[in-house]
Parts: sequence; C-alpha cells; structure tokens
Amino acid sequence: MRRTQLFLITFLLVACLACQPKRSTGYVEVPTVTPNALSGVYTMSPTSPTCRIYYEVAGQGDTLILLHGYGMDRRMWDKVFTPLSKQHHVIRYDLRGYGLSDMPEVGFGYLHADDLRALMDALSIQKAHLVGVSLGGKVVTEFVALYPSRVLSATISSGALSRIPDRQAAPAAAVKIYNDTVFAESRIKAQQNAQRGMVALKAEWKKGMKSISGKRYRHIKEDLETMIDDWQAWQWVNPETDPFIGDQADSLLAKQATHPPMLLLLGQFDYTENKKAMYRLSALCPEASIQLLPDAGHFTVMESPKAFMKHLQRLLERVGATRQNNVDRHNSPLQQEEKVN
Repeated sequence: MRRTQLFLITFLLVACLACQPKRSTGYVEVPTVTPNALSGVYTMSPTSPTCRIYYEVAGQGDTLILLHGYGMDRRMWDKVFTPLSKQHHVIRYDLRGYGLSDMPEVGFGYLHADDLRALMDALSIQKAHLVGVSLGGKVVTEFVALYPSRVLSATISSGALSRIPDRQAAPAAAVKIYNDTVFAESRIKAQQNAQRGMVALKAEWKKGMKSISGKRYRHIKEDLETMIDDWQAWQWVNPETDPFIGDQADSLLAKQATHPPMLLLLGQFDYTENKKAMYRLSALCPEASIQLLPDAGHFTVMESPKAFMKHLQRLLERVGATRQNNVDRHNSPLQQEEKVN
C-alpha cells in the first residue's frame, strides 16, 4: 500500500513538473546611450557602447512583458509569472541598474523605454502586452508615448507620469545648463548618501515601503526586504541621469489620436502623489479602464496577485477577442468580394 502511495505521489510530481512551462534565461545588449535620452554629460565616449539586460522567458502565445518597481527586480513577479506563462509568452527582466542587469555608466543618458524597445528588437518581438508596477509603470507609460505601434495593451500600476521638464523643443544651450545643474545636484546627493551608509539608507527605505503597503504587508515583507537587501542601490551612490522623458510623455500622449487598450490599477493605500499621477494619465487617455485594488498599497501585484491577475486577464481576453473579430471581418466573404472588385 505504501509503495502504491509513493508511486502515485511521484507520478503526480513528475506530471506536475511536465506541465510547467519551460523557462529560459539570457542577456541582450542595449546601447549605453539610447536614442531618445535627453539627459547626459557627453564629454567623452562611454567605456562600452552597450550594456547587458538580463531576462527570463516562459510559455507560448502573445508576448507579455513584465516590468518591476524601483529598488525591486524581476522577482517582484514571482506569484504571477508561472500562471501567466501557461497561456502567454511571458518575459520578465531586470531594468538597467537592477538585479542581474548591468549598472548604468555614470554621466551617459539613457531611457528605460528605449531599453525596452531594444530588448524587444533583440528578441524579435514586434508587439507585446506590457505590464508595469511603480518604476515599471512609468516605463510602460513612456513606451506607449514613444512607441505606440509596438503595444498590444498596457497595464500600469503604482506609477505613471514623472515630473521632469520637457526639453525636446528647448535650445541646446538651455538643455545643457539644465542637465549640468541636475547632474551636479545628483553628485552631491550621491556623496551624502555614501556618507550615511547603505545600511542606514536601506533601513529607512524599508520603513517607507511599509508605510505605503496595504493590509497584507506581513505577507510580502520577507520577499520585499530580500529584494531591497540584494539591490546594489547604484542609483543612491552615483549621480544618475534622468532615465525618463517626463513631461514630454504628456504632450506625446495628448497628440495621439488613439491609444492602445489600457488598464490602470490603483492600490488604495498607495501614496497620494502617485495616485495623482495615475489620474493625470487617465485624463490623457480617457478610454483607459481604472480599477481600485482595495487591499493593496504600492506593491499591487505582490499584495493582491489574484485580483491583479483577474483584471489583467480580462483586459487580455478583451484585446484577444477584438483582434480575432478584426481577423474574422477581414477574412469574411464580403471583404474578400470587395478585394476582388
């Protein structure tokens, strides 16, 4: 009897593992200085023309790319990565300066949104569903502004538009003065942080993360603090250039006649300024769907993974149904007759 039970348990474990989507990992090379960067001190060439971005991929179907938050890494998506990969080709990656990806090179401008485009190009992905939380939400927003034709849908949570002046139309001399001033201020701040020490900085950061989490903080505390402990915090002790286009995204989104299908997920206990940024985005993209996650704060996908996935799956199903209807309409006998005539 015992042998039979052991056999059944072993069989079930093997069957379960066989059903899991195969996962692969790798690196892609992205330009050290990216095309749309508006920041940077270009007194010399970067040490390397490229830097490496680490990614993980699993599953088949439409591509779904997951972008993590500030101070986090790809592990932020642990609770949903495998479930999502059962129906989709899912990619999660460490943004430049985080996790296993390369750190930025001091003084050279880049955009996280440009890095995302370079990742998609390297992996031969023309279009994708994009999902971002916090820092990742800002990256997705700017990607929609810069590369709308590459987006199947955008799910944005806990981060939207950043407040950085639009320098695109400014005179080159004015942009240089602004960039040099910001870079000098960043250098002073980095020196102050180095004097305070990483232990003190991270202890303070953990307290702040707890204050903007929801009712389930105790369930995510260990995972959250592990990522913070592992984070190199390069951004704190180095003068980082602005990796965003800021207010330029507002104007680009306002000029777009239509936007990709968009879902905005708000954690009830997230901080007020972040909610304001999300509502500002909803004003620019009035067709976007807005959902409140009542038990969550800033780390929505970690705090309320089931609710997060439920709303995301509804969006993906709606987009899939619309695309299928368009294909059916395109291939209908009436359409074929019109083509012939």
